[in-house]
Amino acid sequence: MVVEPATEQFGAYVRDTHLANLSEVEFRQVLVWWYKYSVLVFPAQNLSRDEQLAFTRRFGRLERGLKRSRGAGAGFISNIDSQGNLLPESDIGRQFNIGNSVWHTDSSYKRVAAMASILSAKVVPSSGGHTEWADMRQGYDALSKSMKNWLHDKVAVHSYRFSHAWHRGLDILSDEELDDLPPVEHPIVKTHPHSMRKVLFVGRHSSHIVGEEFRSSRKLLRELTFDAAQPPRTCSHKWQEGDVAIWDNRCVLHRARAHPPNEGRSMVRTTVAGDDPTNEWAV
Repeated sequence: MVVEPATEQFGAYVRDTHLANLSEVEFRQVLVWWYKYSVLVFPAQNLSRDEQLAFTRRFGRLERGLKRSRGAGAGFISNIDSQGNLLPESDIGRQFNIGNSVWHTDSSYKRVAAMASILSAKVVPSSGGHTEWADMRQGYDALSKSMKNWLHDKVAVHSYRFSHAWHRGLDILSDEELDDLPPVEHPIVKTHPHSMRKVLFVGRHSSHIVGEEFRSSRKLLRELTFDAAQPPRTCSHKWQEGDVAIWDNRCVLHRARAHPPNEGRSMVRTTVAGDDPTNEWAV
């Protein structure tokens, strides 16, 4: 098992291993690399659904999806049906997935945001369809001293209703299910529990800053996200079938890139719940 850094301190490829058969010693090494690089890509794993779930559970409890009444499992991000046929562009699932093209951290609209996300590629297009990540540790470091001082005690509201209204994301939930996802508050600057580095916690789910003028604070959050998610603080992966990636939602933003709309792209996602014993979304 060897690691090949994508950049000096962010993103890496782990080769010569199979995630379905990791020993405990190997898994502990994976954890060391994950804490350092925040994004790890494992080429050509071809995990089954059960193998991916088992690997995910090694990091912690699974997170339920958007419906708290359901259990946790593997979710599909796909523009094709179970027979491999391309879904119409008007399909609610395709419309919902448009939101993944905007920089975000998974589940920040929940009281306890997700710890980690794991994605595996089942069907990939001939071009495009990359996943990009942005390191919000470096994003914070790049801020001016005056902005760091101003942000140190600021809190942002993260809202599912806000971030999903524009791409039919509200249509997949009932009013009761939407009520299970009320707006929540998160500090804009967090400290990562392992590296103890300051992190800029922003992205598409953050709607405004508590105690600040609504429109101007929305604009500032967009600018913070855009400015932070710039090279050299980003890395990208062009998927091949069977690849697996895991990233740390506590310090990384991500987004999906466009691909030819007449080609299939199908991914399986599992999520590790935030490490809080009172987390109502954890299983």
